[in-house]
Formats: sequence, C-alpha cells, structure tokens
Amino acid sequence: MKIIHTADLHLNAKKPERWQAMEEVIELAHAKRVDLLLICGDLFDSSTDAEKMRAGLRDLLSGAEFKTIILPGNHDHKAYREGLHFGDKVTVITESTEPVLFNDLQVWGLPHQEISREKLEGYLLSLATIMDTHCYNILLYHGELLDAFFSRSEMGEEGDQRYMPLTLSSFGQLPLRYVLAGHFHSRYARWPLPGGGSFIYSGSPVAVTRRETGRRAVNLLEAGSEPVELLLDSYHYEELKIELEPHATADPLTLLEEKLSLLHPAAKALVMVSGLFDGETLGITEEEISAGIRQIAGERLVGEPVERYYDVRLVMEDDLFKKLAERLKEADLSHAERDRALEMAIEAFRVVKTCS
Repeated sequence: MKIIHTADLHLNAKKPERWQAMEEVIELAHAKRVDLLLICGDLFDSSTDAEKMRAGLRDLLSGAEFKTIILPGNHDHKAYREGLHFGDKVTVITESTEPVLFNDLQVWGLPHQEISREKLEGYLLSLATIMDTHCYNILLYHGELLDAFFSRSEMGEEGDQRYMPLTLSSFGQLPLRYVLAGHFHSRYARWPLPGGGSFIYSGSPVAVTRRETGRRAVNLLEAGSEPVELLLDSYHYEELKIELEPHATADPLTLLEEKLSLLHPAAKALVMVSGLFDGETLGITEEEISAGIRQIAGERLVGEPVERYYDVRLVMEDDLFKKLAERLKEADLSHAERDRALEMAIEAFRVVKTCS
C-alpha cells in the first residue's frame, strides 16, 4: 500500500499557485500509483473558498485512481457541513471515534475543535479502548506538537492562539503506526512515537506565507519502507542573501544575477543585500545598486529587498584610516584576523563620519 500525506494547501480562489500545487500533488499521486491521499487539515483557506472551489475539487478528483481522506483544520472546519459532496472517492473525517477502513488499514482523525489540551487527551484515551491492535492504525491530526522546538511563525499566520496542542506522550497508549499531521507549514519534520511508529508533519506543499522558504514537499508512505519526503516543483520562496565586503572586486549586481540564475524556476526571491563595499573601486553607487536589484530581480522579487549595505569610499580616502590600514598590514595577524580588524575599523570610521 502507498500513501501520500499532505496538509495546509489553503486553497484560495485568488491564489492560483495553490490550485496548481494541488494539481501537482494529484499528478504525483497518480505517478506513484498511490492507494490513498491523506490531507491533514486546512485544504481550504476558509469556508468561503471551499464553497467557491468545491466543484473544481470534485472534477479534479473524479478521475483519480486512489481514494482521498480529508481532515478538517482550523481554517476550513466549517466547510464540511453534512450533505456536502466532495467527490465519490473522497471521505471527510468528522468524527474522532469512527475510522475510515481500507483493507487492514484504519484511518482515524481528530477534526478541529476549540477544546483544551486536557479534553483532547481524553479523546485519545477513549480511542485507545476501541482501536484494533491487529490493524495498521494511522491517526490524522491538525494541531501543535508541543515537543517540537520550532517558532510559532512556522505555523503560518495563526497569531498567538494555540490549536489543539498535544505532546508525543499524548499518543503513547495508542497502537499507532503513524500520526500524520498538519498545521506546521515550514518544513517536513518527523519524530518517533513513544510506543513505536512516527509523528510526521509534511509541511505545506506550496508557500502560503513568506516564512515557508525552500522547495515544498509531501510525505510518501509505503508498507515495509521508511517514510520519504518527496520534493515538489510548486510555488515557493527562497532567501537570497548577498554579503558585501569592502575589499571585494566582484560587482554586487553580478553576484545577484548569478544567485538568481541558480534558483528553482518556481521560486520567488526574498532578497537581502548587506555589508560594506568600496564604490570607488567597483565604480558603483548605493543608488545604482538599489535600482539594479529591482531591475535584475524583476518579477522574481517578492516585496521590497532588505538593503543594509554602505559605500565606504569616504572612509577609504581618509588619511587617518589609511595610516591605520598600513599598521594593520604590518601587524602580526592572520589573514582572517586582519580582514576582521579592518572591517571593524571601516565600520567605526563610517559611523563617526556619518555623525560628524
């Protein structure tokens, strides 16, 4: 049996790149000949988006050779009212005590609710009494794993509210092969469960916010094999950082062109240029660098670039600085130590000249 696990597509009628990512996931599921596609929460960005896009989703999944199981998340839990049709091969888990059966596999779920951690753990204890230990049990979950030392910002744009928080020990009494989770956007992540098996966040398969950097992925599960992170070609962001050095001879804009040429075709660039440069030697000004960043990056640039660079030509021409630089050349320092001391001196002189 093969399974693809994903979450947090946040389908939005105004965000075509997210629909394109959904199409890529479906194509990949067909290419890998999977039996099940598991979507662990926040398939839609809102219940309004679900109303607009449900018919398109039915069409997309109508010819699927696999079944799809959807778990409601905190963004779209109101989208799955009784009687709504998402496709003949689609099942929505709305009850935590009723598994979806697939041969010897039982897929359980914890649909989103506004409940305390204590009450949620009570649900898990009740599940432990009804799960068949002889079956291959998977639990779908959309919430925060408190054992994971990640930033709240990696959850997407959720503010300070906690969503169905649990710990790995919360699952200790359950006969689970996997807990497959959503809500954690930024990357694929995996932890061992106390009773064996794994807890896995797939990460979002498309960048929903600028915090989801790097290529996106889904989680592939196959009986008898370790889980595999499968990279996608979907829309995502890449941090593109250029650190300038006062004695470098490379043109900053040439460096930017080189880095842009290495980006994945589906990537958008979050550009940061920082450091010190000698405008006299390079024949370029701060204004020209700023304009060049926008021209060269063009449509691949997301938002405003972070610009923390300074032209140090006035410092380099200062007589006192020249004397200090000569002394540093004569000092008994390693090459790295001399460069670091020179950079510190340049920065100090730059600040003094700016304030004078």
